[in-house]
Amino acid sequence: MRKDKGMNTPNWPSMGNAKAWALCAAAVASLAAGASWAQGQVQAPPSFPPAPPPQASGSAAPAPTPPPPATPPTAAAPVAPAPVAPPYPQRAPLWPTPPGAHGQGPGPRMAPFPPNPLAPARHRQASGQSLSEMDLPKPGEPGMQAPIQLGRPQPGVVTGEFPRVELHADLQNLVLYRRDSDFDRTLPVYDKYGQSIGAMATLFRPKVTFHVQDNLRLYYEAELGLNFWARNNPDEQSPIASDVFVLKHREVYSEGEFLQGATGFKAGYQYFRDTTGLFVGHWIGAASAWYAWDRSSRASVFVGQIPDLTYEGNKVAGDPSVMNQSFRRDIFVFGPRTDMKLGQNASFAAAVHVLYDAHLVDQTRWVVAPNMQFEGKAGPYSGLVGAVLQVGKFEHAALGGKNQNVLAWAAQAHGDADWNPFGLALNVLALSPDDQAEGNTRNGAFLYSSKSRSATIILTEDELRNWYDQLDRRMGRYEGGFWTHRAGLLVGDVKGTWMVTKVFRPAIVVGAASVLNKKNAMDKSFVGLETDLNLEFRASDNLAANLVGGLLVPGGAGGALLNKINMQATDPIWMIEGSLLARY
Repeated sequence: MRKDKGMNTPNWPSMGNAKAWALCAAAVASLAAGASWAQGQVQAPPSFPPAPPPQASGSAAPAPTPPPPATPPTAAAPVAPAPVAPPYPQRAPLWPTPPGAHGQGPGPRMAPFPPNPLAPARHRQASGQSLSEMDLPKPGEPGMQAPIQLGRPQPGVVTGEFPRVELHADLQNLVLYRRDSDFDRTLPVYDKYGQSIGAMATLFRPKVTFHVQDNLRLYYEAELGLNFWARNNPDEQSPIASDVFVLKHREVYSEGEFLQGATGFKAGYQYFRDTTGLFVGHWIGAASAWYAWDRSSRASVFVGQIPDLTYEGNKVAGDPSVMNQSFRRDIFVFGPRTDMKLGQNASFAAAVHVLYDAHLVDQTRWVVAPNMQFEGKAGPYSGLVGAVLQVGKFEHAALGGKNQNVLAWAAQAHGDADWNPFGLALNVLALSPDDQAEGNTRNGAFLYSSKSRSATIILTEDELRNWYDQLDRRMGRYEGGFWTHRAGLLVGDVKGTWMVTKVFRPAIVVGAASVLNKKNAMDKSFVGLETDLNLEFRASDNLAANLVGGLLVPGGAGGALLNKINMQATDPIWMIEGSLLARY
């Protein structure tokens, strides 16, 4: 032994140090014995139930029972391996996952592949089948989202350990051609892009859920696209170039349940909607907390912020710091909500969504919007009825700086019939109009999210893929995150589906629209008649293709609200759309 800086440190073994070599040999033998024991533990997992404790000393141990002779397997009856019990006990979850829940409940899950990818996300929302945004909403905004899982959790079985990660993704390739963008064939003086619309595009939507505990989850969903083949360049290196890939971060939130599922929370960026989705149906930052007093009822409170166009950071260009943030020019939505089941096949939801909008200086908007929706099912029939009332005030919005009193409404009724192999869906949507005197002290135009359950794809949102150009947006006026129709809007449609085989499922949609106050549409009432044919080919549960053809024959109100040159033109629009969707 030698001294080194006051510490006794043994010399490393050498060829002449037999004692040191003996110590090394003993250490190696100990490591080998430990590795052999660990290997035996891996190859022989503990049994369930555990083995009985050993007998007390002095008592006679029972003779071991010899195992039965092994029977050699035969070709006709192969011997299956004996099941191995999991190394952890099965537990009941605090909140079982409803199929396809998206945006509510205990976090998004992928539902089985929907029966009809073209079925509106608003329909999939009710049936728990989510294809796009909501998504979706659509919504899976969805697309859209499935009905909320009500009350306290139901008993079930949790499979898997914690923490763990759950991955899903959709990849969709699209092609679209439309004869024109309006109902007027008049050539403009400067026609850079032509009258028609044509695009090929790709959309990729990865989704990941981090199951931290059985009652706590983190969720992230992104959307790479819509990237147009003729515009977005994958070889672009500049992050601020006009042709760089489009990436949207859709949902980033955490959620959990506590007290055996009696309370819970959800906070972060999410797809948020009122009970109908007609007023609030946005991707926003929001937080909510709920309490379930039994297995069929729960109450919640929420608060969220809707992004506005007058970003406060503009007072210091390029400075994103918190010093340029305040609550003075924001758009808030907050209020209470309750959800409950009415028996086994019906549910009811009611809420009051309060909108506080101060994004325009000296023109603050207050809106109190009670809303409700009833859903029911009886045999092959299901349906819903929902309505929203908006009461409020727009400060200094009328002529002469006077205030405007708001009184508006929206209603929707939807029904489905499943007569396998045939299906039928009907929908009626109505938005209240304003009077013909613009700028007076009364405003009756409904603040609309552009999310309805209509199956039309030109008059309303195209659920195969939302191109953000539907007529219920373009015929309205956009203000602070909402669309308003001074002429009002009434849309009715019927959709029939025929499952010819498991692979081929065609569907046809017929819809019509009109305004409710023709004084705001050049004394014309009829918006147009739309007919769509969707040919769906499903190769498997993870791959589907759709070929869609559509025709819109407009009326006088459609030309008055949409055309830019000749307001009286009513030339029809026809379109072709294709989609190839792969799902993981």
